Parts: sequence; structure tokens; C-alpha cells
Amino acid sequence: MRDRIIRSAGAQIGKFGLRRFTIDDIASDLGISKKTVYKYFESKRQIIAELFDRHIENEKNCTLEALKTDGGWLDKLRAVIHCYGQEKLSPGLLEELQLYFPREWEKTQAIRTFKREKVIEVLMQGVEAGEIKKDVHLGILGLILDNTINALFDYKILNRLDLTVNQMMDGVRSIILYGILKQNPNSGECKNEI
Repeated sequence: MRDRIIRSAGAQIGKFGLRRFTIDDIASDLGISKKTVYKYFESKRQIIAELFDRHIENEKNCTLEALKTDGGWLDKLRAVIHCYGQEKLSPGLLEELQLYFPREWEKTQAIRTFKREKVIEVLMQGVEAGEIKKDVHLGILGLILDNTINALFDYKILNRLDLTVNQMMDGVRSIILYGILKQNPNSGECKNEI
């Protein structure tokens, strides 16, 4: 029953947000009494905390499994990037989380830092393999990837650009791995300087 309550809470949060969903919504959805919900959870806040704990654990496990992917560093990077979209939270929920549920917000930031560190470890493998230039600042690249990947799963951005997630990921991969310059900027052939 505990798992069913958590799943229902996730659905109710998706509909109403973190603050507006109620225990009544969960009870009605599951066809049980509020008393039954309170048998498993002391409060709505406890339900939210467990929901986010599970979310964070899933994100972490997905990332750790991705690092075990067969192949080279690029295969591992692709697998880790795929984990970013597993249980994406809407910008509205993230804002609500940050403002009203600071503990859970801190957990989401901690998992984001964890993932960025793992991405940097994978990129370091690319440097060690001689496939990424040694002068690339991996911290900056990790930050760029983290923020870009999070933007990939914003349906408003995808709709505005008229792209699928896969098309967007291919474009990001191409830009990050191969760059944007047609010519060597030091050769004097690039006319549009920044």
C-alpha cells in the first residue's frame, strides 16, 4: 500500500503541484480512506520527502548503472546523459520545491552535483584516451553539459525549436564534440568575431 500511495502522490503532484495536492486526492484516487493513508504516513510532508528520496535514489542508481555500460567513455557518457531524462521535474515543481521544501531541494541539488561529477569522471577518461584535448576545462564542460541536458527535457524549448529529444541530443553532441567553428579562428579567416 505504501508504494501505491507514493505513486498516487506523484500523479497528484503532477496535476496539482506540491502544495495544492491533498491527502483527500490520494485517498480518492486509490479508493481508500484518509485514515488508511495516515496509517502509512504521518503527514503530506512525509509523503513528499519519501517521494523525493525515491526519485533521488532512482537517479543515482541509473547513473551508476550507466557507468557500467560496455564500450568506451563516449558510450558511458551517452548512457549517463540518458539518465537525466528519467524522472524530469517541471520548472514549476522545481520552483515550488526550492521555495517551500528546502530539504528536498537540497537533495535534488546534491544528485545534480553527483551526476556532474560522474560526467567529469567520464570526460577524464576521454582525456586519458587522448580523444579530448587536455586543455579543455572539464569543470566548465561538465557544467555546460549539465545545464544543456536539463534544458533538453523542457518540452517548451523542444516545441519552440520543433525538435525531438533525440534530435536535440544529436545537435548538442555534435556541437560539444566537434565545435561550431568552420575554420581555425587564429587563421584570420573567421570574420565574425565575438
